[in-house]
Amino acid sequence: MLRRDRRPLQDRPSTALITRRHNNRLGAAYSSLDAFWNARRSAVSDAGQGATIRRDAHTVLLFDDLLSECLVNDFTSTPEQLLDAVLQYTTGGGTNFTAAIRAAQTQMERHWSTERTPVVVFLSDGESEISDDVVQDLCLRSIALGKPLSFHAVAFGPYNRVMRRMAQVAIDVQSRAPPDPMTQVPTSSFAEALDSIQLAETFLSIADSLRKTRGSLLLSEQQRNYI
Repeated sequence: MLRRDRRPLQDRPSTALITRRHNNRLGAAYSSLDAFWNARRSAVSDAGQGATIRRDAHTVLLFDDLLSECLVNDFTSTPEQLLDAVLQYTTGGGTNFTAAIRAAQTQMERHWSTERTPVVVFLSDGESEISDDVVQDLCLRSIALGKPLSFHAVAFGPYNRVMRRMAQVAIDVQSRAPPDPMTQVPTSSFAEALDSIQLAETFLSIADSLRKTRGSLLLSEQQRNYI
């Protein structure tokens, strides 16, 4: 994520702040997160909830060989405060999809709420081998707790074989789950983003799919030092 072939979105209120600290692929990811959070705030406001009442609970996990918990079950911070929190974190080396998915499952279990739909957005600009069973366990555990998981794998670059498979496993499990009678759960998905604009569009598309749900959002982002 250190490589500077992708940079934060231009002409956004947060552009200068992000660029000062992370004028690289990680900054592009943070810029897309910022757009996502603001879209969710607008959706709540448009629904008559009031701009200061945000129902989503956000967890952001950054991973390489190790894992950093940037945000955990945060449902009170504004988009500006959420961005300030994640900007404190930078990149490391290596990658471990298995550890990241298991950490996401731990957070999902620890902060489970029957009032929210579990959503995982899994972003990476590289690849790491992972067993189908690890992704299946995450998805099946969500069903056992009461709701199917909406899992979105986002490849920030051309390395997508493993992430494409992760999304397919999640789709297969979700398709067999009993429907939630109270809430329409967005279908799991895979997306490839080759530049900063495509990445932001992908995050905004996910945000739009959540307009009718209360989300427990676990955003996992890969950080790599080879880029």
